[in-house]
Amino acid sequence: MNFSGPLRCTALALIVCFPLLSADKDKKPAKPKVNNEASAPTPSPNLIWPLPPDPPRIRWVTQYDDLTKVKKTIAKKQGLLEKLAGAKPAEEKLELVRPYGIVTDGRGRIYAADTELKLVWFIDPAAKIVEKRVGNSRVPLLLPIGLALDASGRLFVSDAQLHAVVVFSPQGEPIAHFGTSSLSRPGGIALDRQRNRLYVADAKDSRVVVFDTQGLKLVTTFGGPNKAGLPGNGTFFGPTNVALDRQGQLYVADTMNYRVVVLTPDGKFVRTFGMQGDRPGEFVRPKGIAVDSEGHIYVADAEFNNFQIFSQDGKPLLAVGSLGKDPGQFALIAGIHIDNEDQIYTTEMFYPRIQVFHYISQTGAAQGTGAASGKGGESH
Repeated sequence: MNFSGPLRCTALALIVCFPLLSADKDKKPAKPKVNNEASAPTPSPNLIWPLPPDPPRIRWVTQYDDLTKVKKTIAKKQGLLEKLAGAKPAEEKLELVRPYGIVTDGRGRIYAADTELKLVWFIDPAAKIVEKRVGNSRVPLLLPIGLALDASGRLFVSDAQLHAVVVFSPQGEPIAHFGTSSLSRPGGIALDRQRNRLYVADAKDSRVVVFDTQGLKLVTTFGGPNKAGLPGNGTFFGPTNVALDRQGQLYVADTMNYRVVVLTPDGKFVRTFGMQGDRPGEFVRPKGIAVDSEGHIYVADAEFNNFQIFSQDGKPLLAVGSLGKDPGQFALIAGIHIDNEDQIYTTEMFYPRIQVFHYISQTGAAQGTGAASGKGGESH
């Protein structure tokens, strides 16, 4: 299905990209200059893209920035001395610092990797629960990047500093890690439940590494570094993220080649699109990548502070976002995930937060912008 209406991009400036292979950890770039005088963002339930008279395709739903507003308050028992002293119970600090990878389960619960805090946030908006998934002495977390969930609820976390993938039980306990002999700088990951395959983007080795999710064993690798800096159909340069569509086709954010590479589930080249530039359909620092139920491809660009939407053949359709901290704006966008209901989740590393959007299909558009009914205008 094609989007109706022209591509609407914000003004984009070509910016020299930061080093990729540091995985955004070693050196923190200067904070973007935005208006800091404004108070907390004011949610807008009618924030849509593109603007009328074109039919709406993307609607802003909500955001999560202060997780203490999500969690149900439970009174903490005080000891006698504390009561006599009039001391107030200490509140646990629940604050996103540098979120990157993001994924959700079938119940709308959110998992977000925090690279600075070395943990994964678990957020259940319906039950008002916020928890932390942390490593231990046997299975640590050092630099969590990519996230994926299997059908049983196991959480897979790629760790760029550990050079491995860590597995958490459905109850949130670290139970295994694998890939240390195969991975150099793992980034984004994607899990194919039908084939029991986990795809890992390895930025340092410029390849995609594939594991079996049952035995946690290496299956194969795709790609490899470019020769003489020339991008080929079967090679990469610093790929950072991967995504799967409903048919199991693989999409690779080939970041330092400024493009997206499409592969079959067994790694055969299908096509590529994108190039370096500041026009619609071009990239400077493509990072997170995701695919909706109708096959549209979403690519988050950390320099443009937006995500672009493409057709299956790589035609640019729409751009959402600009530099800022208001709803629908971004400051160093990193991860993007789309659930089975076409809810779009993004992370950003400055003014750290999670934003939620909704893709409005042709059916949803015919019924009005209420495709995300009951969820618009919330802020957490």
